[in-house]
Amino acid sequence: MAVSFLATFLRPEMLHVYRQVTSLDSFEMWVITRSRRHPELFPFANLLILKKSPWRFLSRMYHRMRNRRVPLSAVETRQMMAMVTRLQASVVHVYLGTEAVRALPYLRREHRPKVVSFHGADLSDDLKEDEFRQLLAVTDLFLVRSDSLKQALVARGCPEQRIRMNRTGVPIPDPFQVRLPPEYSPQRPVRLLQACRFVEKKGLDVTIDALALVRQQGIPAELTLMGSGPREQELRQQVKALQLDEVVHFPGFVDNQSLLQALTRYDMFLHPSRTTPGGDREGIPNALLEAMAWGIPGIATRHSGIPEVIEDGVNGLLIDESNPRALARAIQRLATDPALAARISQGGHEVIRQRFTIARCVQSLEESYRLAMKLAQTRGI
Repeated sequence: MAVSFLATFLRPEMLHVYRQVTSLDSFEMWVITRSRRHPELFPFANLLILKKSPWRFLSRMYHRMRNRRVPLSAVETRQMMAMVTRLQASVVHVYLGTEAVRALPYLRREHRPKVVSFHGADLSDDLKEDEFRQLLAVTDLFLVRSDSLKQALVARGCPEQRIRMNRTGVPIPDPFQVRLPPEYSPQRPVRLLQACRFVEKKGLDVTIDALALVRQQGIPAELTLMGSGPREQELRQQVKALQLDEVVHFPGFVDNQSLLQALTRYDMFLHPSRTTPGGDREGIPNALLEAMAWGIPGIATRHSGIPEVIEDGVNGLLIDESNPRALARAIQRLATDPALAARISQGGHEVIRQRFTIARCVQSLEESYRLAMKLAQTRGI
C-alpha cells in the first residue's frame, strides 16, 4: 500500500501525477488531499480529504506576516497520521517539495518510509535553504524528473544515493506514422503549436516574437497557443501590437484527450522554456514529450532537463533561451527541409517509445518506493 499526499487533487497541469497514481501495478495507491478539484478530469475513488482546522485563517495570517509557508495544522497532522495508519501504508509519497515543507509537522512524526518529488518550480529560489535542510532531515528518498533537477538537489547538499530519477510517462500512439510535412503556401501555412500554462518560464513571448520574424521572412505561418494562465492578457497585447491577431489563436485550456487528438493537425511544436529571475525552471515539459510521441517535430531550448530528451538535429531542434531570432531560424529550417522534418518526426517518437512510456515510468516509481523502504530500514524503522 502506498499513500500520496497532494495539497490539491488535482490541477489541470498535473496530469502526469494522475497518470502515476492511477497506473501502479505492485502497490495499491490512496491519495490524501486538502482540496478536491476537477473530478470530471481526474476521477479517483481511493481519495481521502483532510478537514481544515477552524483556526486556519488565523494561522495563515500569522505565518504570512512572518513570510513563512502555512504548515499543516495540528488538526490536519493528526488526521494524516490516523489515515496513513488505518491504511497500513508501506510508503508515503509527498508531491512537490514546497508542499512537503508545508507538511513538515506530519513528516517529522511519521516513521514510515517517506518520498518527496521535485518537479521544477519547487526547486526555485522560493525554497529557502533552511526549509530544504529540514526536509532533508525527515525524507528517505527524493525523486526528480531530470538530471538537471538532480544536480540542483546535490548542490543544496542532498547525497546522490538519496536521489532517484522518476521520468514522466506519456501515451504512445499505436500505430505510429512518420509526419511528412506538406508544401506550405498562403492557403496552407505552417501550423505552429505551443500548449502550456501561460507563465514566464514557458517563453510564450519568445514564440510570438519568432512568429513575427518568420512571417517577415515570407514564410506563411500561424500559431495556436493552447492554455491559460496569469500572462494571457499580456500575451494578447503583444499579439495585437505586432499585428498578428489574424494568425495567432487562443483556444483556451484544452483537456489532454482533445490535445492528443489535435496534435496531428500541427506541423511543429514549440517550447522555448527559460529560467526566470527567481530560479523557476522546467523539469521536462510533458506537452513536449506528448508532441514528440505523436511525431510532431519539436523546437525547444537548452534549458534544464530538455537536452536530456532532445538531441539537436536528431529528434528535435535546440536553441538558446530567450532568443526569438534563433527560434525563427529553427522554424524556417524545418519548414524548408522536409527530409529533416521527417527524420526528427521519427527520432522524436523513438526516444519517447524507448524511455518515456507510462509503463516504464511507473515501473521506475515502484522501484523507488522499494528503495525508500530499504533506506528507511537503515534509520531504524
